[in-house]
Amino acid sequence: MVRSKRPKRNMARRKPSRWRRLMPIFLLVILVFGGWGSWRGIVAVVDSDFLTTRYLEVEGCLVLPQELVLEILEPHRGTPLARLPMDSLRAEIAALPRVQEVDLDRRLPGTLRCRVEEARPLALWLDGGFQELDREGQVLERFGAAPPDLPILIPSDRVSRDSLIFLAREAIVALEAASFDLSREVSEFRVEERGLAFLRNEGGTLVLLGWNDIPGRIEAYREFYPMLESQNDFPRELDLRYRDQVVARD
Repeated sequence: MVRSKRPKRNMARRKPSRWRRLMPIFLLVILVFGGWGSWRGIVAVVDSDFLTTRYLEVEGCLVLPQELVLEILEPHRGTPLARLPMDSLRAEIAALPRVQEVDLDRRLPGTLRCRVEEARPLALWLDGGFQELDREGQVLERFGAAPPDLPILIPSDRVSRDSLIFLAREAIVALEAASFDLSREVSEFRVEERGLAFLRNEGGTLVLLGWNDIPGRIEAYREFYPMLESQNDFPRELDLRYRDQVVARD
């Protein structure tokens, strides 16, 4: 049996339609205009009243006048929160007197919040007038009267300014760690031939600390203090310079 061969069909490729050839162009146009619309939408949201700086909050100013911080922030009221120059604002506020740390953040709706941490004063340096010193011994700019509850450092020819500040800082930090109320306990620090001493605010007792191991001398004072307080009998002079004893002199 002979099978007849079927004639081969001429499989010609169909040409793509015009619409199919233009489809990539249409997609590109849609993406471009869609993206442009989305970007304009984002810009519109960023510039909306909801995200515009309308409220300024300043916290933490104890001595520094709050108005000095607001003078820096006020020109940016009305600026979109996302466009605030946060780094430059933070640096400008940090350069204000007494400022140690600055925390600047944006909050919804439309709020720029600034929290300032001021340098902690250590003592008052008596040099013709009172200079307020920070924990590093740097002079703090004052606004108004000096705090009355800071101990006074009396300059001495026996030691340099830096040495006196260093010794007094050791004593102050140790007194604070021992939970003493400095405003009640210390009137002034001075340097005598026998070393660093402080004058008590109540009763006027002179407490001698010596030159070395100031924290150890304060610890001895803390142990001896309850007995003196219970008897309400503070001597004229209390000598803590010795390692194993406390000498009271009337």
